[in-house]
Amino acid sequence: MKKQILLLFTLIFLTSIIHTAMASDIYDYCILDASIVSQDPSPAAPGEYVNIIFQLTGVDSSECDGAKFGIIPEYPFSLDDNESTRILESNIYAPNSKEVWTIPYKIRVDKDAINGENDLKVRYNEGNSDDWNTYSTKTFNITIQDSRTSFDAVIQETSGSEVSIAIANTGRYTANSMIVRIPEQDNFKVSGTNGQMVGNLDSGDYTIVGFTVTQNIQRTLGTTSPPSTNQKNLKVQIDYTDGIGERRTSVIELPLEGNSASANSTASFPNGNGFGARRQNTSIFSLWYFWVIIVVLLLVGFGFYNKYKTRIKNYFAKLKDKFKKKSNEEKHSETPDWVKKEKAKGKK
Repeated sequence: MKKQILLLFTLIFLTSIIHTAMASDIYDYCILDASIVSQDPSPAAPGEYVNIIFQLTGVDSSECDGAKFGIIPEYPFSLDDNESTRILESNIYAPNSKEVWTIPYKIRVDKDAINGENDLKVRYNEGNSDDWNTYSTKTFNITIQDSRTSFDAVIQETSGSEVSIAIANTGRYTANSMIVRIPEQDNFKVSGTNGQMVGNLDSGDYTIVGFTVTQNIQRTLGTTSPPSTNQKNLKVQIDYTDGIGERRTSVIELPLEGNSASANSTASFPNGNGFGARRQNTSIFSLWYFWVIIVVLLLVGFGFYNKYKTRIKNYFAKLKDKFKKKSNEEKHSETPDWVKKEKAKGKK
């Protein structure tokens, strides 16, 4: 009986030693594993950034002398800073702790990325050197969905300072809670409200919004160059919510000539008067209404001549006869030279 009890205690002791040794071997071995903690936004959008926080476990082992983690940049993902590798300088081992390493990345999604699941590869290894001779890899599926839409717009009508703008949803998706605004800009000013609520605009539909817009023309003495194209463009801002709940903004520039909106002219003249600048920039022959007046006068004159052509001809004929008769009388009244000579001889 005693031998049996002694044998039982011996087996329990050996089992405990073996279990402790095995647990120690497992615990002291550096086993790393990667996972994704969060992704914003989800799904990701083409042409935008996606913020991903990775988590590396196993670094709490006393055998892990630091670790390194890196993104393998493959289409459609890339990094702006080219710092794909992050290094944990030393181990974060603490007894009875469950510490992990969290690694944030800001990753760019290519603008031509295809909707659906796309592979994002990472690699990691123990140690804190740049040596990647041996490493583990893991692939994560990142969902990409192009939920944005696109717009086109034209100036529909202008009347004084009133401007009507037609906006069409030319993209594939509905623009929800759509608001059209005229943002602050140097060359144009909005009177009254600068924004209008449109609501939901389906793909292929259009809407018309109207604003009271005045143009600010800043002129400086001696400046004769015409305004640039950008100075004539009216910026229109479209805010909407896409299919995944993201609030997005699209800005369109529309050409709006100076005579399409009432102009508030703000002149700047260093010498205190603006007449010099006006004389430099204004020529009567360059004014369109000068030539209109000339054409109108010619047409009126031609019509008057056709209507009173006979009277006009008779009038000028009489004038001609009158001048001719007067000329003949003057010739007859003049004393000939030979008469003058004879009179001079008689006096002698």
